[in-house]
Amino acid sequence: MDSVREAQRALAVNFKVPSKSATESIQGKTLLVTGGASGFGEAIAAAFTNQPDTAAIIADRDAARGAALEQTLREAGRSVKFVQVDVTDWDSITNLFRSALVWLRETYKQDRTLDHIVTCAGVTSEALDLAPVQPDEFVNQKIESKPPTSRSIDISITGSLYTVTAAMRYGMGLHKAEEDASTRSDKSVTMLSSMAGYSGMRLQSDYTASKWGVRGLFRSLLDDNEANSSPVRFNLVAPYFVATPLTESWIPYLQKIGIKLADIGDVEGAALRFIGDKSIHGRAAGVWKGGAVDLGDDFGGGFGSDAMAEGIESDTIRQPTVWITKGRE
Repeated sequence: MDSVREAQRALAVNFKVPSKSATESIQGKTLLVTGGASGFGEAIAAAFTNQPDTAAIIADRDAARGAALEQTLREAGRSVKFVQVDVTDWDSITNLFRSALVWLRETYKQDRTLDHIVTCAGVTSEALDLAPVQPDEFVNQKIESKPPTSRSIDISITGSLYTVTAAMRYGMGLHKAEEDASTRSDKSVTMLSSMAGYSGMRLQSDYTASKWGVRGLFRSLLDDNEANSSPVRFNLVAPYFVATPLTESWIPYLQKIGIKLADIGDVEGAALRFIGDKSIHGRAAGVWKGGAVDLGDDFGGGFGSDAMAEGIESDTIRQPTVWITKGRE
């Protein structure tokens, strides 16, 4: 087991050392990003299409934001297409990939497929209400019985599962995967989880479960015994608190209690590193204030325990105790 542990630790990514080849390998590639109209998805799409001969399909439920971003990026000379999508609906997801492929073919006059997928769609959630009530009131139906919210689970877990499945079945041209690996085009899926998928957030049960679920989906897609032969590279980014439209209502409270917000540029940078660096497969990056860190989310790294312990000991990770609002998708 020691040899396996050391081999996996040797694969850890040093984000403090930039990769020149990562940026170059993005050139001429295509990207599809869900939750792409704002926040992490917007930042990743903008950075990706800043490279020569790239194209991005921006998918989001928010049609107004998506259309506005499409216009802004096109005016800046970027090749982008916005497609409205509900990631929890399979028909909507398949329509997304069909629309993406049609647009790529019409735009480039060739059978171009998707090279890279990033799953950013997500929402925050309401605190889990565990306040007890009188059993008699429940039995006699004097109170309204409401189920806990599960919207975050629906979007992050089901949405990611649908997106990855459709991408690999229909969108990435993997019908040619039987070809020699040396001639195979580089393909990747980068999944957005959260530090809540490692440390949890008290009573944010819907959100926490959804991010652990994304992490579980990521782990289920890896095969350590055949990593070099995989037609798709899978990686995961788990940000700490970052100022985005999703968290904007929390920021005053987070700052008041001394939470150190991570930078959206570091999240973008970690995602672009995973997308562009062909040597990286099966790695998870935590993003805190100061940059990205390989979490060691494998047997060699204790499935993230070592990196998490270091973050906690350095007082990097703190847990808010009060939650006020529900975020947007």
